[in-house]
Amino acid sequence: MTATTRNRMEGKPRDSRGLPIPYVQFLYADGTPDFRTIDEAKLARALRFRLCGLCGEGMGRHVHFVGGPKCVEFGHFYDPPMHRSCAELALRTCPHLARSKGKYADTNPRGDLGETKLVVGKVDPEKCEWFALMHTTAYSYRHEKNGMMIIRAKLPWLNIERWQDGAKITEGTTP
Repeated sequence: MTATTRNRMEGKPRDSRGLPIPYVQFLYADGTPDFRTIDEAKLARALRFRLCGLCGEGMGRHVHFVGGPKCVEFGHFYDPPMHRSCAELALRTCPHLARSKGKYADTNPRGDLGETKLVVGKVDPEKCEWFALMHTTAYSYRHEKNGMMIIRAKLPWLNIERWQDGAKITEGTTP
């Protein structure tokens, strides 16, 4: 973890395993995160004010997205952009991103959500074998007819790196 990421994540909430809880993650009333879902109000705030989806701090001009091959191709996301260092932390430590084997969890909520609206995106049923760290400077967002927030990154990408099992497998490339 770089000093920048360590400073950004210092003092941020952590789950029972000690992993950082992303800024936009849905939390139950007892503070337990549901890593399958995003809190729509936090997502809207992050997108409007260009806040990092992981640490919740301002990102500036450069933003980075994490996603699979279809995200690289189309530039559409349910998860918000992040600082590069925060995205790298997620790729190294997030149990979902840092393992190429596995399956997606059931997306049904586990408990009382109160008035909170959740973002639960549709994904391919098969988990991709690698994830990409993609760099751009702009994005737009809107609600789909089904109520889901979709984020569209500005293409073409400035840089793309492939990651697998928590490690970079390609150096950055210009598409």
